Amino acid sequence: MKKTLLHICFAFASALSALVPAAYAQAQEQAQPQDKQAGIYTFTGADIEFLAQFSLSRLKPLPPAASNRLADDLRAAQLGKKLFFDESLSRNKQVSCRTCHQPELYFTDGKKVSLGVGLTFRGSPTLLGAAYSPWQFWDGRKDSLWSQALGPVEDSHEFNTSRGEYVRALLRAYPALYQEVFGPLDEETLPQKLAQLTLPASPLGNEAQIKRWQALPEALQTWVNRVFSNAGKAIMAYERRLQLPRARFDYFIDALVAEDDLNQEAKPVLPAWGADKTAAQLFSPSEVRGLRLFVGKGNCASCHNGPLFTNYEFHNIGAPEPLDNRVELGRYQGVKLLAQDEFTCLSAFSDADKGACDEMRFLKVSGPELVGALKTPTLRNIAKTAPYMQFGQFASLKEVIGHYNQPSPPVYNRQLHPNRPHFDILPLKLTEEEIADLQAFLQTLTSPLPKEDPWWGLEIQQFTQAH
Repeated sequence: MKKTLLHICFAFASALSALVPAAYAQAQEQAQPQDKQAGIYTFTGADIEFLAQFSLSRLKPLPPAASNRLADDLRAAQLGKKLFFDESLSRNKQVSCRTCHQPELYFTDGKKVSLGVGLTFRGSPTLLGAAYSPWQFWDGRKDSLWSQALGPVEDSHEFNTSRGEYVRALLRAYPALYQEVFGPLDEETLPQKLAQLTLPASPLGNEAQIKRWQALPEALQTWVNRVFSNAGKAIMAYERRLQLPRARFDYFIDALVAEDDLNQEAKPVLPAWGADKTAAQLFSPSEVRGLRLFVGKGNCASCHNGPLFTNYEFHNIGAPEPLDNRVELGRYQGVKLLAQDEFTCLSAFSDADKGACDEMRFLKVSGPELVGALKTPTLRNIAKTAPYMQFGQFASLKEVIGHYNQPSPPVYNRQLHPNRPHFDILPLKLTEEEIADLQAFLQTLTSPLPKEDPWWGLEIQQFTQAH
C-alpha cells in the first residue's frame, strides 16, 4: 500500500456542517477579538459527542478475521514479525516488508513511489489501522492482510522471488517456529518435496518460472501454496498487533468530554496524560479553527471519519496523473485482480466458511464510480508521512489542500478508461488563513513513536543482527 493521501471528499457533509450552528456562527461574528478567541473553545454537548467519535477512545476492537484462524495467535505473530523484517527472503537479500513499511516512518517509506528490487507503481500507505480495512492496497485488489502480504513476494519490482524459492527459504530459516504455529511437517517427505522444487517456479513469474510451476505435481503445488498462504497469515497476525499511540488530538477530545461532564456535574474521567490540562491548553486557537473547518466548511470528515480518520471506501479525487499513457484505473482494475486472486476469503486456502465472506460474495464489479477510485487513507500521522497521494504527487499538506481548494477533473481517455470517471469534488474556497488553520489541525493527529512497544520493531537493527 502506498503514500498517505489526504483525501477530502465533499459530497456528504451537510449533516456535519450542523456542528457549527448558525446562531453560534453569528455570535462569533459579533464578538470582540478577545471574546472570539475564548469562544472558539465553546462546544455544545452535541458537538462534543460528535467529535468524540473521532477519538481513539472510541476505536472498536479489531474486526474478526474469518479467513485466518491464527490472526490473533501470539506464536503466529512472533513468526510474522520475523518474516516481516527478514531481508534474506527476497531475491537480492536486501528487501523485506520493512523496506516499504518502516516503523520509524509510521510504516511508510517517505518515497513518492516505493523502491524494492526495482521501482514499483505506487507509494506505500501506512500499515497502521490497516487491520480495520476490508480491502488492501490503494486499489483494494486484496481482501485480507494475509493475502496482501503475499503480493510483494512475487512482484518483480519488490521481493522479485518466486513462490517456490520463498517457501524453501522460509522452511530452512524457521522450521521449528513454523511447526509450532502450523503443525508438524512430515520430516520424511519434506526433503523430497523441497528437492522436487525446480526453482525458480511461480504461477505469477516470468515465462520460465511459470513453465517450471506448471511442471510440478498438483499435490506439490497445493502444498507450496499452503505453506505460502500460512506465511501471509503469520505476517497478518503480526500486523494486527500494531497499535496506534494516542495523539494530542485524542487528549484534546478527552478534555472536552471531561469539561462537559464537569459542567453537568457528572464525574469526569480523565486520561493520565493531559489530566492536568484543559482543552484550551492542549489546542491552539488555530488548531481549533482547523478542526472546525475539518468537520465543517472543508467537509474533510465526509470521507476521513471515525477514530482512524478513514471510511475505507474508494473515491476519485482527480489527483494529477504523472503519466498520460498509464492513467490510474484504481478500483476498476482492483476488482478485476481480486476476482482472479487465488488467496481470497473464498479460496481453498482460506479458513473461512464461505458464508462468512460477504465482502467477496457481494463484490461490486462495475460502474463508472470504480474508475480511478482509490481507497481513502487514514489521516493518522499524516504530517509525518509525506509525500502524498498514490504517486507522491504532492510534497506538502499545503499542496494537498490546494488541490482540494481548486480541484481539476480526472483525466478521461476513452481508449484507456471504460467509462468517464465519477468525480464530485467541488472547490473548497478556503482562504490562506483557513488553509494554515487546517494544516495546524492535521499536525495534531501525530502519535509519538512507541519506542517501548516491541511489536513496532523500532529495535529492528538489534533484531536483524540477532537473527
